[in-house]
Amino acid sequence: MKNIFKILITLMVFQLNITNLNAQNKVADSTMQKINGFRGFYESLGKTYPPDNTVSVSEETISSVKTYWFNKNLINQKQIIIYLHGGVYTYGSINAYRAMLTHMATALKSSILYIEYSLSPEHPYPTANNEVFGVYKELTKKYPNYKISVIGDSAGGGLAIYLVKDAQKANLPVPASLALISPWIDLKCDNQSYTTKQAVDPILKKDFLFGHAQMYAAGKKEADPSEIRFKKFPPVFLLVGTDEVLNDDSRNFYSYIKPIQKKSKFKEFAGQKHVWLFSHIDSKESVEAMSDIKEFLLANN
Repeated sequence: MKNIFKILITLMVFQLNITNLNAQNKVADSTMQKINGFRGFYESLGKTYPPDNTVSVSEETISSVKTYWFNKNLINQKQIIIYLHGGVYTYGSINAYRAMLTHMATALKSSILYIEYSLSPEHPYPTANNEVFGVYKELTKKYPNYKISVIGDSAGGGLAIYLVKDAQKANLPVPASLALISPWIDLKCDNQSYTTKQAVDPILKKDFLFGHAQMYAAGKKEADPSEIRFKKFPPVFLLVGTDEVLNDDSRNFYSYIKPIQKKSKFKEFAGQKHVWLFSHIDSKESVEAMSDIKEFLLANN
């Protein structure tokens, strides 16, 4: 739990002044210094536990976007898992996620492609969305008849939902399935759990999330995954902790999407905080989550 408290302390001193944004989404130099400082701290969380060194990691540029393959040697299984990382669209890198993804690749026994999409506020909406879609489009061309699934955590969950919309708009096959861990879906940040779960969530709070939503999307309704309406949707598995302010993001999306996609699944993990796998890969709940994800992806590929 030590790193969770480190996050809490850092967030307490990391206050963004949203009034520093203007119409061009410019951010004051002092705010950017704080952002860059927190990016460095976020990367240090990737050293909380060691990687699984049996997993191969290789870099590849796809559709002009930097990506990293985990266990690319398993690609002959004709299954690819795209991983979209979290970090409120502003933080996160391969250095932060490498260790977790090596363990995930081992648990899922599959090749995983991590996408290093551009970050806000330097690259606001729709840059990350366009980059993710560009990589996905290239994969569908290069690997026809492969089953492509998506795992996303936090903001990456929102990007995964948006990817389904973009694929449908372009008349491309949608991902075979999605697994979303503690997804941040509602950029308006007005779900009840932002208040009711605040006392038990040591990591996130409403003001912090809303400030980053403004930097990323500047209030644009079309940028908000919770505002997208679907007629069809692939099977989706929503995993969320009971002790996080984003609890209702998963719960509400599940309520919306279940009538559209009967194979959708929702599961709460008791006592777990935001993206608990990132903090403790070997905990009972993390092992259970990875086992559940594996079972879900296999059942829907």
